[in-house]
Amino acid sequence: MSFEHLKSIYRDFDIRGKYPEEINDEEVYKIAKALKVHFGVKKVAIGHDVRPSAENLVNALTKGFIESGVDVIQLGLCTTPMSYFICGSTDVDMTVMVTASHLPSEFNGLKITVEDAKPVTGDVLKIIRDIVGQHTFSEETVHGTVTTHALQADWIKKFKERHDLAGANLTVVIDPANMIGALEIDTFKAFEPDLKVHSIFDNFDHTCPNHEANPLKYETLASLAHEVRCQNADIGIAFDGDADRVGFVDENGDPAPADLIGALIAKYILKKYPGSHIACDIRSSRVVREEIEKAGGTAVFTKVGHTHVRSLMRKVDAPFGSELSGHFFFKDSYFSEGGPLPAFVILEIMKETGMKLSELIASVRKYFQSGEINSHVTRTPDKIYQEIREKYHEAEMDDMDGLTLVTENWWCNIRPSANDPVMRLNLEARDQATMEKMRDEMLAIIRS
Repeated sequence: MSFEHLKSIYRDFDIRGKYPEEINDEEVYKIAKALKVHFGVKKVAIGHDVRPSAENLVNALTKGFIESGVDVIQLGLCTTPMSYFICGSTDVDMTVMVTASHLPSEFNGLKITVEDAKPVTGDVLKIIRDIVGQHTFSEETVHGTVTTHALQADWIKKFKERHDLAGANLTVVIDPANMIGALEIDTFKAFEPDLKVHSIFDNFDHTCPNHEANPLKYETLASLAHEVRCQNADIGIAFDGDADRVGFVDENGDPAPADLIGALIAKYILKKYPGSHIACDIRSSRVVREEIEKAGGTAVFTKVGHTHVRSLMRKVDAPFGSELSGHFFFKDSYFSEGGPLPAFVILEIMKETGMKLSELIASVRKYFQSGEINSHVTRTPDKIYQEIREKYHEAEMDDMDGLTLVTENWWCNIRPSANDPVMRLNLEARDQATMEKMRDEMLAIIRS
């Protein structure tokens, strides 16, 4: 298999592809050697999710590292946020999480963090790609060591130390979609009897037989919503494939938009860090900025993608950041996703206020949203943008990430996906009729 064929797996945020056609053991073995060349790492921790190719890729990584003189700690099954926790709280130089997030199980990939859980970004991944392609790593074998570390007990201990749900008397339903998020059920059960915990689809099955592990898609929350109603629960919590994204449904089974959840958490965090910057992706509702400013903070916006948000947070020392896709980032979690941390913050807010989740969401719901709509397209993004710019030339425009248009009564963002061959539309308006009208107009242009 030629190197040219494998170039496509080096993405903006991670390394990812179909196994073994696109990402394979040989390439990953070389990636480990290239990571040693570029970063000079001495100790690396490797974790993985439940995909059938995970063991092969972990073995290839381990072989590449130890033959380069790197000591390897094998974490075994863990979530992506757990791997960040290890990178930030121990003396490892790097963690590599073997996962392809919400993608089907025939895909796999690598999420890499270094020194205090900083994400390895696309520009560095291109350097790694070139080192692999040029074979500019030493062929000399200097063996490192291999040890194992079971981290779940440390993970749960951290949550027990940091969160107080005494007397909360709340019932939760958890849906990990048969993927690695099932590990987090024990994190919630550690708070019994103050929490009553139910779960669905909690056995590991990489085929995701019940639904896709992607809480951004509201249709994947239907079973969770049903179980919340059946159990008369207070909240439903869903995880994606590697448990770094979280979705919510309220006590009625209605989905809670991630940006509105972000607004609630931002207000809560600003009590602890008054006057701080809060990072948001560019798709977030206008109400997020408004609520942050009302709470005395400053909203700062960035391109979509966890590496962009995390990098901005470090730059402005933001204690919290959120993405519309359900990524929630915390300074206390080394500027990375906190796994179930956003759920615990929401539970603490519910305990302190005595309000239901539906009431909390209603308190910050002001505008009418289209939700994220994906469209397969036949034209290039530039041609689509050109037509939109010409038709809506009076709108304020920004090209930070795709094309953003802002008017008095509506705004939208249109951008290509980093992972799929689609254009994504997010549109919001002051009233339902305007939202529907502008949504349909934009989709007509995008899909023409």
